[in-house]
Amino acid sequence: MGRLLVTIGAGLGLAIVALFGFLLYVLLASGNPTYWDGEIAAFERRDVSNPPPQGAVLFVGADDIRQWEQLPYDMSPVPVIQRGFGGAQIAHVTYFAPRIIVPYHPRAIVLMAGEADLSDVRGRRPEDVLDDFKKLVSTLRAEGIAAPVYFVSIRPSPMRVSRWYGAQRANALIQDYEKTAQGLYYVDVASAMFDQKGVLRRDLFRWDGLSLSTKGYALLTETIRPILLKAGYGTETPLQ
Repeated sequence: MGRLLVTIGAGLGLAIVALFGFLLYVLLASGNPTYWDGEIAAFERRDVSNPPPQGAVLFVGADDIRQWEQLPYDMSPVPVIQRGFGGAQIAHVTYFAPRIIVPYHPRAIVLMAGEADLSDVRGRRPEDVLDDFKKLVSTLRAEGIAAPVYFVSIRPSPMRVSRWYGAQRANALIQDYEKTAQGLYYVDVASAMFDQKGVLRRDLFRWDGLSLSTKGYALLTETIRPILLKAGYGTETPLQ
């Protein structure tokens, strides 16, 4: 009986070590943009069979966009293209810009990324997030994409409370930068995620404490859609 328990314990130990090793591999590999090449290729195949509208507003970034099931409906009558992939970092969006931004000639770009940057196991500073955002903008302009870029603030989450200070710093840096450049806009969604006592609203998140709930996406809609409508993207010609 004792030998059996030892065998079972050893097996469990090996399984735990293997699981830990796999998770570590995923965390390290996902920091490399090529890790997401399969998802980008899927977008390209979809573009062939179901071409996206030209001159739409492009939503690009990470999980919040990928999991936004009602995005086209929520933004109506603003036509949108939805290109969220994995745990995308801003540098990953830049890397894939020739494949998932440039071909669409978007009228405007809504960027929702930055949270994964600060969660990278290699360590990323708020200043790095700002630098990567600047590189994205310069890459787009160099590619002839003059569309306005709306940076949606990095949001908090119950599972990453310890990273919120860094996220606030990154948001402030990007907000200051956007004030100095034409065609860049900062969209604050983070502030509305706290109640009047300054407590993060748990109802905005799913059980995992990371993903947004239906109420979370409703908050995004209430914040982003009026901005796009006011800018004229629900009409044939934008007002700005």
